[in-house]
Amino acid sequence: MTGRAPPLPALRAFAAWVRLGSVNAAAEELQLTPGAVSHQIRALEEFLSVPLIERNGRRWTLTDTGRIYGYQVRQALQDIVDVTERVRSQRHAQAHTQDLRVAVLPSFANGWLLPRLADFTRWHPQVRLQLHGSMDYVDLSEGQVDCAIRFGHGRWPEAEVRPLMGDSLLLLASPTLLGPEPPQTLKQLLQLPLLHASENWATWLADVPEAHSGVQRPASHMSFTDSTHLLEATRLGMGVALSRRSIADQLLQRRELVQAHAHECAHASAYYLLLPKVSGKHPARDAFADWLQGACARFAQRHALPTGVLNGG
Repeated sequence: MTGRAPPLPALRAFAAWVRLGSVNAAAEELQLTPGAVSHQIRALEEFLSVPLIERNGRRWTLTDTGRIYGYQVRQALQDIVDVTERVRSQRHAQAHTQDLRVAVLPSFANGWLLPRLADFTRWHPQVRLQLHGSMDYVDLSEGQVDCAIRFGHGRWPEAEVRPLMGDSLLLLASPTLLGPEPPQTLKQLLQLPLLHASENWATWLADVPEAHSGVQRPASHMSFTDSTHLLEATRLGMGVALSRRSIADQLLQRRELVQAHAHECAHASAYYLLLPKVSGKHPARDAFADWLQGACARFAQRHALPTGVLNGG
């Protein structure tokens, strides 16, 4: 770090005044006198050699520079508070290592969850994760897992259901299969070998304006029961596949797969986190649920996917 940092008490006084709009309120929050708050703000202006406040008797207003600086200072101080709380909670939790058993679809684990788990474990090293990859429904009441990530319509009455994010359908292929001169029309594209798993081609085709002229999906060249195998076959150039954006995300980022057609439509199902309806305290599960919902919200926002209450579930 280069340069000399301004005095922290002066920054706190200025940030408090900006947020509260009153010297007296800032003084009460900081447990100082109003005179001390005023002194700290003047000291900050002297340090910067820039006026932050226009003073007209008791009426103070921010200068343009003060408005920008005040916002940035407030954000920086809040960042310090946030990371401090996370470090404190992390240190406290390290003495209480706890196992967390999560049931997850293999395709979602491989394509979306695993590449992001380092962020969770960095902030929660006390949690020992056990991922149970399975497409079968897991009865949480049996106690074999602590929570489950599932893809569907959100109706699992025997569990507490938390919406995570929606998804979209897109047509994928390897750059090698498409070659230097990719098919120019949907009809030409569908003449390539088609790979199929569980996604509904009729849903995607019905949403493509180009398909309304009578384009129909030919028979699949190869079928899979696991979307992970579908994506690997697609990556190897064995055909064109209809898949979900979430599970293809890493392959798309690495350009091992590309969109074979520009159209992308909303999926009828969505991701949900399932928790036992009746259970005791479980800090590891709570931490994972909070992290997972935040990570899903960021991904959904980046790709314009729905979040919140999904499909009425």
